[in-house]
Amino acid sequence: MITAATRTAHRWRAALPRLDRGRVARSAVAFGLSFGAVTAVAGIHNGVFAAMGCYADAYGARDPYPRRGPLLASLSAALVVAFVAGSAAAGDVWAMVGVLSVVAVAATLFVRTLHLSGPGSYFVILVAALAAFLPPAGPADTAVRAGCLALGAALSWAASMSQWLSGPYGPEERAVSAAFRSVAAFADAQAGSGTGKPPGDLGAAGRRACAAVHDAWAALDDARGGGGGRRETPAPRRMLLYALMTGLEVQLDTVQNAAERGGGPGPAGRAAWLRSAAAEIAAGRMPEPCPAGADTGTPGGALAARPARPAGARAAAASASPRPDGRDDRGASRELLEAARELWPVPLPPRKSVGAELRRLLSPSSPALPVALRVGLAVAVGTVLGSVLPLLHPAWVAVGAAAALQGGPGQQPAQRAQARLVGTVSGVAVTALVFHSYQPGTWATVAVATVAHAVSRGVPPGALFVRTMLNTPVALLLVDAASSAGLGTLAAFRLLDLTLGLALGVAAALLVRGVPRRRVCAAVANAVAATGAAVQERLRTGTVRVASEGVSWQRMAELWDMHAAVPAEEIRTTGTADRLWPAVLAVRRLLSWTVLGGPVSPSPDDATAVGDYVDALARGARSGLPGSPGLRAALPGPPRAPDPAHDPELHRRLATLGSALTRPARGESARSRT
Repeated sequence: MITAATRTAHRWRAALPRLDRGRVARSAVAFGLSFGAVTAVAGIHNGVFAAMGCYADAYGARDPYPRRGPLLASLSAALVVAFVAGSAAAGDVWAMVGVLSVVAVAATLFVRTLHLSGPGSYFVILVAALAAFLPPAGPADTAVRAGCLALGAALSWAASMSQWLSGPYGPEERAVSAAFRSVAAFADAQAGSGTGKPPGDLGAAGRRACAAVHDAWAALDDARGGGGGRRETPAPRRMLLYALMTGLEVQLDTVQNAAERGGGPGPAGRAAWLRSAAAEIAAGRMPEPCPAGADTGTPGGALAARPARPAGARAAAASASPRPDGRDDRGASRELLEAARELWPVPLPPRKSVGAELRRLLSPSSPALPVALRVGLAVAVGTVLGSVLPLLHPAWVAVGAAAALQGGPGQQPAQRAQARLVGTVSGVAVTALVFHSYQPGTWATVAVATVAHAVSRGVPPGALFVRTMLNTPVALLLVDAASSAGLGTLAAFRLLDLTLGLALGVAAALLVRGVPRRRVCAAVANAVAATGAAVQERLRTGTVRVASEGVSWQRMAELWDMHAAVPAEEIRTTGTADRLWPAVLAVRRLLSWTVLGGPVSPSPDDATAVGDYVDALARGARSGLPGSPGLRAALPGPPRAPDPAHDPELHRRLATLGSALTRPARGESARSRT
């Protein structure tokens, strides 16, 4: 019999975040070794700087290893540069303001340019601010401290890359496995949509499935490593994952098609096979063949399983699989690998140089620049306040301002500030309780800081409160080791300093718009225009060039990033992300038809009609958000989707795109009726 106590225990266990035990162990080894070794050789004052270098292990956990290695090395160098710059500015208020502002802007742009997973530019700003508010030191002392920090960062790099030899494809496999599970959940929701479940379940499942598939494609794109236009063929295992993702696109599109049309449930074995395939992929194996009837979708589905280019490749990628007993790449089906090689790299975008990425980052459709400038402004004001107010550890004002504007995926600045404040209060309370009557010695400090730091790294990214609660004792112990203020006094001022900084960050988010509306409109317009160009080319010639497809998917990815960035930068919910989602989905569905659809006979007349229609929508999208009166006013009239004779499905998707852009938003529709 299940007692009430057992049920309560189960609820508590479910509420607690799941730890990544492997990451905890790796972080503990790197942090403990760097902090402990430097402390033993050069004293705890230098050991603190080695521990600061271990902040690098907060980044790159979800990035594939070919990309993670160079990025973490670059981030480690950025930490050292930020530390030296902050040390050089120490003692001069205006020099500190200038240096920390530049570091904040540059670090935010750096992290956003490279899409490095982790807490944004937070720890780079933290290292620079801590160095700037230290007493001024000479070049020799600064060099020693920077060397200790570099040692900690190097050990963290080695720990983060330690699984490369044993599981070189682990990050990609986890991303692809998660995509298969999410599409399986979407298929289950679609099959049960007529059984009385709440209407929101199906839409939410669809969003999660699209997000997981997008993340998996991004992981495979990142696994290609460096830029500069290189187009090397990936390793066989990554090629097989790529082929499976091509097939999953067909599955996702088929389920989405059935959900939009209100069709009945798909093949009974689809969701079960997707879940089984997810488990096999996560274990490093290839899944068994897809059951008959579950690989090409329901009759009359959105996409044909046979390819437009090259013959046979898309069908093989969508439905073929290696022998069930294959345990590694050598046992994979030759047909699947050959099909994937013929298709590669569609739909992944072409590789770009660092200069091209920077130009894209500063383009009118990127959210990065205004966000970086807002972070820099908040850090500058926080630096001034920390310098003029009688605070014990004024660096935390600038750091708190950045904390409200960085990290916490999917959370608004006010929510981030609340979670960090409550987490800090809890961390201070725990520290005060444990060390109320006991001043920790050198090795007790090393041990406690190592355990708390390691556990915080194993907490899931969304558990901001728990991470902050664990990071607070680490920060207090490190500062206490480098000063003589005492833990109690430090804890009290930490609350005061951080509260002031968080309030400043929230005020900056309130007064300075995170992502201007014109940038949101530009991202929508660019994605619609690029999609229209790819569709038009396919209708005109019967095929699409790889470069054209890649550009279309790149603009789609930029629109997706905009959709994710907008709510994370709003102090109040504006509903902009909800307005964007129908357009994001409609563009993605049109691209799915373009990239993965069946053969098309050239039709110049249809191409011209579709081109005119989509170009008009793109021009209108530059004038206002989807569903706004400004967008509709910019159109010459109600858009009428062309009706290509060869493919009614294309007409439906074009009409859906027009509706997603022009249909009035819920609030505006009510106001217009009033």
